Amino acid sequence: GDAGARVVIEEFLAGEEASFIVMVDGKHVLPLASSQDHKRLQDGDQGPNTGGMGAYSPAPIVTPQLHARVMREIILPTVAGMEKEGIRFTGFLYAGLMIDAQGNPKTLEFNCRMGDPETQPIMARLKGDFSKVVEHAIAGTLDQVELEWDRRTALGVVLAAHNYPDTPRKGDRISDIPAETDNSVTFHAGTQLVDGKLLTSGGRVLCVVGLADSVRSAQSVAYETVNRISFDGMQYRHDIGYRAAGRKQ
Repeated sequence: GDAGARVVIEEFLAGEEASFIVMVDGKHVLPLASSQDHKRLQDGDQGPNTGGMGAYSPAPIVTPQLHARVMREIILPTVAGMEKEGIRFTGFLYAGLMIDAQGNPKTLEFNCRMGDPETQPIMARLKGDFSKVVEHAIAGTLDQVELEWDRRTALGVVLAAHNYPDTPRKGDRISDIPAETDNSVTFHAGTQLVDGKLLTSGGRVLCVVGLADSVRSAQSVAYETVNRISFDGMQYRHDIGYRAAGRKQ
């Protein structure tokens, strides 16, 4: 009887999504490099939503000014609020943001993890021993850590299985994955070794990351590697990074 008694009006959030991932040791917060991913299956942001068909880091939309604002207005108050409520959070905190046309950030969601496929480009840019950073997080000394990043852009292209995201096919043989180089690395996700053969075993099979001095150049490196890899039913987007490619690098 009360179903029509209340009307809830929600604000429609327009803009671009960006991923803002930090490490938290309970008190101190260490931000990772910014990133932006592509959720839709097909070029031009068409087709069904997926877990992510590719990503790049850094995200040009996250300017130094916006980065400082997100830390000040979103991340730090969230960590302090959890501690005040008796939740001393330790781990990765992932804020999914919507950045409007005026550059104002709003939070769409929080996750207690790193993001996939954003993590692959981020980790491709991170210099030094990441295990040491994790040890500081456990010890509560993240304030003693200063991360060093490769100045280049890292761009990752997801190679997905046949019929992903609905009912991905498994068991297709993967061939011709190039060896890692200084400007290209291929991350495995949905793969398995069976009798010495590398086969698909999940929806998002591989993430091919290219590093270069601009988004466009990183695209070229990544897709050059993508074009050398093959498995039956392989599908991927051809325009990862298109939002950033048109921005001043």
